[in-house]
Amino acid sequence: MSDDSSSSNRTDRRTFLRATGVALGAATIPAAASARGPAESDAHVAKADFSNGISADRIREIRQSALAEYNARGGDLDVTPVVSDPDPEDGTVVSYAYKLDQNGVPHQYTGIAGDAGSAGRLHGKAADRARAFDRTSTVSTDDVTTQSSWDNILHDEADYCSDPYGCVTNNLDLKQLGSDGDSTQDAYAVKHFFVMEPGIQKYGSDWVNHVGEPKHDWSQNDMGNADLNEYDPLGTHDGSQSIKVSVGTSGADLGWSYTQPAVTTIDNSSPSGNYATWDEEFNSDDARQNTNGMKPGSSCWIDQEAAGSGQYDLMDLVSKGTFYQGGWTSDTYYLKHTFNVKVNY
Repeated sequence: MSDDSSSSNRTDRRTFLRATGVALGAATIPAAASARGPAESDAHVAKADFSNGISADRIREIRQSALAEYNARGGDLDVTPVVSDPDPEDGTVVSYAYKLDQNGVPHQYTGIAGDAGSAGRLHGKAADRARAFDRTSTVSTDDVTTQSSWDNILHDEADYCSDPYGCVTNNLDLKQLGSDGDSTQDAYAVKHFFVMEPGIQKYGSDWVNHVGEPKHDWSQNDMGNADLNEYDPLGTHDGSQSIKVSVGTSGADLGWSYTQPAVTTIDNSSPSGNYATWDEEFNSDDARQNTNGMKPGSSCWIDQEAAGSGQYDLMDLVSKGTFYQGGWTSDTYYLKHTFNVKVNY
């Protein structure tokens, strides 16, 4: 456990859920806060060269500035409900955007580059995502079948791009069951948007999609007694088809659907090990040469901690994409990104 924002008067986590229903340069994009609500922060944007990326300390400073704005405009949070730290693996964080919406929920974008050329493209993407965060005052649930008892507590996005291989996108919406009727455990669920864009499409190279590996690792928590409750898709799915995802629990529905392209999705999950993971094999020319992905989900019960006790690791959400170069000397190369997701009690 770590607590870098300890406070004796921290807002109780369940009180928060009941109340909400839920660097080369830096800039802010002012929110239309006066029109949409008193508390949302501006959207903060930072960018950096590939040779001198955005540090973890700089990211913390941006988050603290957004929290100060949120509270100055009528909010009342000592800490946000969730902290999600991007781990760029072998890449460099070159762009970043962050905002707290009118419910105090973080919206975050991280641009990760594997080369200097990709950094410039990701600078513009962070500004685009900041504007999108400002247009939408709360987390969108347009394609989700849900009951009101599931509260949105985090919206997170990342792109990891490297020339000539391609890009891997790693987006998530994290939810907590607000009225679970359990005084000892809390239920969380994640909707994951995993995408691979091959170099042949992104950079005009000869690298194509090979295997995608999204993973929801609930075993990486320090609260104890994690129990992977539901996950989807379950089993092997071969060929183009509609996939229905259902990860609700305790009578609270949560689900969505997506269209699987001409790929093979293999379930490598371990309920006993408390992680859900899949291999998406791109086994047609169309799937290899064009953008493809999946929208898996999972839910987990974990021990509830005492209010004000600090910050705890919740899970790791991983997106790994392996690309393939054919010809006389075939080769593979992967890009991997992880969100280390933590919750504040």
